Formats: sequence, structure tokens, C-alpha cells
Amino acid sequence: MISKSTVIWLGLAGLASGALFHTSYQVQGLGEDLASLNRAIVQEQEAIQILKAEWSYMNDPNRIEEMARRHLVLGPTTSEQMIRSAAIIPQRLDPIDPNNPHGPALVAGTTVPMPARKPGGLGGVPVPPAAGSVVLASYKVAR
Repeated sequence: MISKSTVIWLGLAGLASGALFHTSYQVQGLGEDLASLNRAIVQEQEAIQILKAEWSYMNDPNRIEEMARRHLVLGPTTSEQMIRSAAIIPQRLDPIDPNNPHGPALVAGTTVPMPARKPGGLGGVPVPPAAGSVVLASYKVAR
């Protein structure tokens, strides 16, 4: 007759062989995944090399110069095309007086007193008149 310890050892040996069998199949599957990833990496590296070669061809100065001559109508700059740098510099902006928008511009950074507000703000709550003054934020082109 078979003793209890023999049955237990046979059961453990069966479980160990089943675990080993399962693990070996997992390792084989992971090996196949690794091989496919390595093939994909090689394909991407080849594609990058092709794109680098194409980039070098497209950015060849001789090719660009030949295309510019063929497709662009360019010539030497004439004296009539020259202007002073002052003609292209944007005009200086000065603040506008909110009380007189069509009058002369104020000096930047000056303050103008705010008019008092009428009572009866939001929801009928009286609003106190504005205290002090505010710095101008509006600008107009100086002439």
C-alpha cells in the first residue's frame, strides 16, 4: 500500500511540474513578443535612416538654389526699394484722456480722478463713490 507521505510527495511533484510547464509556455510567449518588438525596432530604425537621407536631399543648398531660380522671380535690390528705418518703426502710443478722448494725449502714467458713481448698484445696494483716482489704460497713436 502507498503511504500518505508518498501521495503527498507525488502531489507536490505533480504541482511543481504543472507550474514549470505553465512558466515555460509564458517564457516562450514573452520571447516571441520580444522578437516581434526587436523586428519593429529594426524596421523603425530603417525608416528613420530613409527619412534622414530624404531630409538631406531636400535640404541640399544646390537643389534649393536651382528651385528658387526656376520658380521665383527674384533680382538684385534697387535703390528705389530702400527706405529709412524710421519709416517702418511703429509710432509711439500715448494714453487717452477718458474725459476728452478727442483732445491731446496725456503723459503716460498720469492719473485722472474717477467720477462718482450713482447709488443703487447691484440688487439695489448703494455703491459708494469711487475714492482716489485710477491710472489710465487706454492709448491712442500720437500725431
